[in-house]
Amino acid sequence: MTVRAVDAPRPGSDRRPGDRPFSVLDELNCYYDSPAEPNNVQLEVWLPGRLDPERLRAAVATALADVPAARARRAAGTWWRAGYAWEVPPVADTDPVSVTGWRTEAELGEARARFLAAAPELDRSPPFLLLLAQGPGWDSLILNAHHAAFDGRSCVRLLRLIAARYGGGQPREAPAPEPELDGVARPRSVSPAGESRAARGSRPGAPRLPRWTTARIAPGHAGGRTARGEPGYGLSLLEWPGVPAAPQPRGESRVTVNDLLIAALIETITRWNTERRRRPGRIQISMPVDTRPPGYADELGNLSRLCTITVDPSGAGDLAVAVAGQTRQAKSAPGPVVGPVQAAVARTRLPVAIKRGLLRLALRSVGTIGCDTSLLSNLGNVTEPPAFGTLTPTRMWFSTSAHMPRGLSVGAVTVGGRLNLCFRYRNALLDAASGRDFAAGYAAVLSALAGGGTGR
Repeated sequence: MTVRAVDAPRPGSDRRPGDRPFSVLDELNCYYDSPAEPNNVQLEVWLPGRLDPERLRAAVATALADVPAARARRAAGTWWRAGYAWEVPPVADTDPVSVTGWRTEAELGEARARFLAAAPELDRSPPFLLLLAQGPGWDSLILNAHHAAFDGRSCVRLLRLIAARYGGGQPREAPAPEPELDGVARPRSVSPAGESRAARGSRPGAPRLPRWTTARIAPGHAGGRTARGEPGYGLSLLEWPGVPAAPQPRGESRVTVNDLLIAALIETITRWNTERRRRPGRIQISMPVDTRPPGYADELGNLSRLCTITVDPSGAGDLAVAVAGQTRQAKSAPGPVVGPVQAAVARTRLPVAIKRGLLRLALRSVGTIGCDTSLLSNLGNVTEPPAFGTLTPTRMWFSTSAHMPRGLSVGAVTVGGRLNLCFRYRNALLDAASGRDFAAGYAAVLSALAGGGTGR
């Protein structure tokens, strides 16, 4: 998203001078948004102390004044318009900061769920909200950003901008990425005898599945019944004691931490479905790839494309190696930002209301065939977390939406030498107890794949 400030709208005009049309990805992210499935990105930092609410508000106001892209909004238009456009008002329309308190982490979880229950309105500036949740001894600062305006890396950049103003200075430029930024771990020798069955992903004699069979995650309601179609998301947080070390099989290509995380998700879904007697299928995992060109790492917007990692667990040898081959190819080979059908819908000259209805109808009808099984987005090692004065985050959590029929996404970020994972799931797919069970199952698989070790 690249936007610039505009003057007041001209009467009777549907497109103002200086408006920037939405990209195809921006527009699709508007169509995906609904009350039942808010299309938002969460970035949360845990700070070892207290933030001053008024000082935070002043820092946000200063950042919005300094960075026009942060206060963009969707320009007004008629219902029959064929597309949306960004505009930047001279000042933000609303104060995005709210404050609440909590006494236990359960109360913090409830506050988080309420705050993320809806995406920010795009028709008002800015397209993000901030919740300062103050508890006994430490604060949580939660960013709720509309996915049409921000991706995960933009959210990190936005919090850095705000944190710099809070500390009274300009944001310090991030250093060159460490090898771990893209999920790369230092190689570690692993003997064949030390590899677990889960790590090899081997199932001798298992039949290969048809190419068109895509697995869906089996619903789970361990602690109560969640009605089909119930709106909203639940979240389950998982903290790793360090960074899992990716075993490097002899004679094979390098396996990164990102590969390990995707392989663990594939194996977890396979086990989860098997335990619930769900028909097996090909596991397809969506993986975002940053499309920012060199020199534009700090660009705000939704600037990524989704690649699909497809593995048939019944036929895979070493699961992590199979994943590594595909992720390496996906990152190096150029590809479309979105699928051809989605792009065709977005580019038609039909009114946006009709295009949105067509896309959502397609998701409900044929989405079970064409939609990937799940999504994993890894922000990597954030070497410069947003520091608010003397308060540097001890934990950071990240998640993105997971529309049905996918129903579950995994967000990963490493800060301070610890991997933090956030599982976001549709309430229609899992309840809170099942969400915790799925996260615990993932932790067991990841530990097995990493040989029980951690890397730093």
